[in-house]
Amino acid sequence: MNVNRTKSATTATWPKRIVEWVEENTAYLSVPFTWNLPAAYQRCIWYKSEGYQVKAGGPAVSLMPSFLADVAEIGGKVDALTRHNPNAVFTSRGCIRSCSFCAVPKIEGALVELTDWQPRPIVCDNNLLACSRAHFGQVIDRLKPLAGIDFNQGLDAQLLQPYHIDRLRELKLSVVRLAWDNVKAESIVIDSVNALLAAGFSARKIRVYVLVNFQDTPDDALYRCERLKAMNIFPWPQRYNPLDTLKKNSYLAPGWNEEWLRAFLRYWSRQNWLKYVPFAEYTRRGRNRLDGLVPPYLMRFNNA
Repeated sequence: MNVNRTKSATTATWPKRIVEWVEENTAYLSVPFTWNLPAAYQRCIWYKSEGYQVKAGGPAVSLMPSFLADVAEIGGKVDALTRHNPNAVFTSRGCIRSCSFCAVPKIEGALVELTDWQPRPIVCDNNLLACSRAHFGQVIDRLKPLAGIDFNQGLDAQLLQPYHIDRLRELKLSVVRLAWDNVKAESIVIDSVNALLAAGFSARKIRVYVLVNFQDTPDDALYRCERLKAMNIFPWPQRYNPLDTLKKNSYLAPGWNEEWLRAFLRYWSRQNWLKYVPFAEYTRRGRNRLDGLVPPYLMRFNNA
């Protein structure tokens, strides 16, 4: 998906920009988001003017390979993940789903289990629960010595089974992430949350990504967040961006209002400080006044 799903203390080291480095006479650029491509184009031109060969890759390049084709060699087998975050790893690639809002089917394709991976606390698999039981068990076994485990892209609520939950309890998890992308999936998501709570996971460790601004309405986006909040679960809204956009947050879905959407995102990303202020009160009294409740150092986490 063309969003940045990284907002916890564990994942705070993720950059939201191009990652670039030089090895001998070759400059490498890894471009995470399509809105980084114009800046990447200029960097490629600069490197070439300095006499470097230039290679470019990353999710954005895979989605729009023609954008940099005249200024860089596209693709190739380069492991850039640890340059984005040294604590990150993939144990599988791809996904069994074909969600239209998500980039994974287009850039990774079908699910493939990996055998050669180093245990690290941030696991970036796009659908770990779709892997075989044997692979899932091996992942748990190899992660058990580590602290602060975070399945960063979330666990598929449709696939979450008691076996998975029992094994997850063996890990030193920093957070358990699910996703609620459509209001129609309410029973699946709520059942999964309740199963985690019943297994002893605290509500403060459960986070749910809530996709908004994509084939939904402001009412059902608010409903999903309020439904989770009523269970003491913090929702984490994710603003949809088209997979080929060159300007972040320029897309507004039918029925949405930009000012309301920005207020919505600001409010729900600051629940540690605003959880006792109802959203209706936040919008009625004015968000600027109530934002004063938030420590200034947290302003950098504003995802609006």
